[in-house]
Amino acid sequence: MELRNKLGAAALLAATAMASLAGCGGRDDDDNKDAGPGCTGVCSTDAGSDAGTDAGTTDAGTDAGSGMTIAAARKLSFGSKATLRNVVVTGVHYEKLSDQGNSSWRSYFWVTDPAAPKEGLFIHKFYTDTPDTYHPQLGDTVDIEGYFGTEPNYEPFSGRRHHLANQRTPAVPLAITPKTTDAGVGGLPPANEVTVEQLTASLDMAQNSAAFLGTRVHLAGPLALTNPQPEALKRVDSLTDGGSLYYGFAVGNGILVFHDKTRDRSLTDGGVDVKCDFQKAALDGGAVTFPNGLSGVWDTYTFAPCKDGGTDITGCGDNVSDSGVPGSTKPYTYTIIPQDCADLPGEVAPAVP
Repeated sequence: MELRNKLGAAALLAATAMASLAGCGGRDDDDNKDAGPGCTGVCSTDAGSDAGTDAGTTDAGTDAGSGMTIAAARKLSFGSKATLRNVVVTGVHYEKLSDQGNSSWRSYFWVTDPAAPKEGLFIHKFYTDTPDTYHPQLGDTVDIEGYFGTEPNYEPFSGRRHHLANQRTPAVPLAITPKTTDAGVGGLPPANEVTVEQLTASLDMAQNSAAFLGTRVHLAGPLALTNPQPEALKRVDSLTDGGSLYYGFAVGNGILVFHDKTRDRSLTDGGVDVKCDFQKAALDGGAVTFPNGLSGVWDTYTFAPCKDGGTDITGCGDNVSDSGVPGSTKPYTYTIIPQDCADLPGEVAPAVP
């Protein structure tokens, strides 16, 4: 497959807007002075539907010695302590080395329990969480002790997502115990085989009951790219040129694919880092198919625009707090998040002149 090396105007804007996807609204300027590692306690508008009934509980019966299942952790009240044992790192959303002159890492990643491979969970590690030098590698086996909650609502793309993080008041760090760190991708549990119908059935379900959430899935093929600009992935604030950006595409019967890790990117020298930008190929008139399906992490998606309408969604420093899904009243939806181009083995039939 060969894609053109020039980006169209919309793709260039997308590259500018997403070049530094930075977890917490891009608020990395102060590093360890960051606005906060995440959200525990009742801090999300999803608390009523997802968080259980007792948001004041601090432990909810969690046994820190033996740990608990990811499925049980998702049923906890927000702010409850949870311990996961022998879970495997299956995807990395974002990581950044501190610029404060130390070797601390900030990392956001997913874990899955090999004993229950259909259950996964997002982990939000801040610079000061322990060990501060740990940054996840695919296939790592770890124990994790943290507090159940959600990513803040103002987070572009990952806001409202269930996670384990540290406790802010009183301050208690997220604790990670690496157990095996040299397994590599060979240590990953197999991706869950799913169909469009199975994923569609989860779209109207809450996070504590949606199937396969936080896990790697393989969506069976053959699939066609059916919509290069789905409304749910539209950027809804103002742009300098009045255009529109879409942060991914849809396949099959409307399954969303968030393509941050696989789209082409503009470089500071004016060139283009060509990856596997199937959205651009489709907008150029090509017919995109995935004969053997596609893979990625199945998790939440929401949009939180900059209040000032700036072009740098993750670095504007002031995103609206009431994030949601464009074109609907939903606070979040679900999307497949490919981790690299190996997850998107697509084919493009060029447009007929």
